[in-house]
Amino acid sequence: MNNEKRNYPRVGLRGEANIRLAGVVRNGTLMNLCPAGIQIECRHQLVEQLRKFKSESGLYPDFELEFSLPAQGSCTRKIKSTCTVSYCRRQRQDSYHLGLNFRALAAQDEKQLSEYLSHQVAA
Repeated sequence: MNNEKRNYPRVGLRGEANIRLAGVVRNGTLMNLCPAGIQIECRHQLVEQLRKFKSESGLYPDFELEFSLPAQGSCTRKIKSTCTVSYCRRQRQDSYHLGLNFRALAAQDEKQLSEYLSHQVAA
């Protein structure tokens, strides 16, 4: 019996995520992926940069995210999106987990993401 309460299945994913905020690029490590967003692990410096741009209501700013889906054959698929932070959880002194929601995906990137997730869930 599946007790999963999530709307979308999560697929484990390893790789590097590049986050651009106010012209500065920071890196994180991909953890898992679903159609609505992605979870990454990052360092304290990225969280501090995000906090500098929080709104008065406490919302994190939107930012650009780029990551690659694992290659099928010789074709690496880069995905670019505008994202927002849905949660930020401290794991250790210098390690955080960020849950990111996709705000804007190009049609081609959305298609590639959907195909990748469908293939992984079916496997």
